[in-house]
Amino acid sequence: MGDHSLTLINRSNMQLSGVKNVNTFDEDEIVLETELGYLCILGQGLHVSMLNLEEGKVALEGNVNSVEYKAQGTDIKAKGKNILNRLLK
Repeated sequence: MGDHSLTLINRSNMQLSGVKNVNTFDEDEIVLETELGYLCILGQGLHVSMLNLEEGKVALEGNVNSVEYKAQGTDIKAKGKNILNRLLK
């Protein structure tokens, strides 16, 4: 298992290491696969400012509201469906 780190500065700049893959991203949600499981980042105006998967490094900018880890094997799409169902009610 490799190392994973996350540095968040002023809720607007995030530096990550130990990233294996970027699963999904848009201005409101970014889902990354890390050495320690899936990482879901929620906020506004989010964008990837640097991506180097060979070194496992990612940098993000935008207003970060929450950061949540999910265990490997977790269905990360299930959360998105729940949000969509709530919006459509």
